[in-house]
Amino acid sequence: MFDKEYSFKGNHANKVNELTKEFDNSGNRLFARNLDVYILAPIVGFLYQRMADVDSTSDIKPTKIFGDILMKNADQLKFNFRLIMLLDKKYESDSEKRIEKAFKGNNSVEDEQRYEQYVRGGVDVLYEKLMDGVNNANDYVTRLYDFLEEFDDRYNQTIDIETMLSLCQKIK
Repeated sequence: MFDKEYSFKGNHANKVNELTKEFDNSGNRLFARNLDVYILAPIVGFLYQRMADVDSTSDIKPTKIFGDILMKNADQLKFNFRLIMLLDKKYESDSEKRIEKAFKGNNSVEDEQRYEQYVRGGVDVLYEKLMDGVNNANDYVTRLYDFLEEFDDRYNQTIDIETMLSLCQKIK
């Protein structure tokens, strides 16, 4: 895994192209490369519990990430894969099996397909949150801010000092 060329196909290719395109004449982009989308998308897909199947629309040209680029970034990509295999209780309820899937290195085709479904689901979420209905550079900034604020509200929890102290006392 992560040792050969990867292609986004069908509507996901279009969405990745939109996410990586220049949105004004100053060279600004939401994502610099397809790889950047590929790194973030599975995490977003998992957190939003969005999965998507391959879109085989043949008249849409695939967009690729070359194998050498994937290999250079394999550590980060493997980290994402392992993280999802460890956390995906819906896919595998047994924690020992999740640990094996994450670290043994002998992943099944189904494991890899599950991961890729999260990649495509994450592309869908990123596109919907950042690109859908955007008409100008200000819209991009607004959508990015709104997405980051939503993400912060959803996943960041403020822990006050009293809660922290009570947690520390339980450790003793």
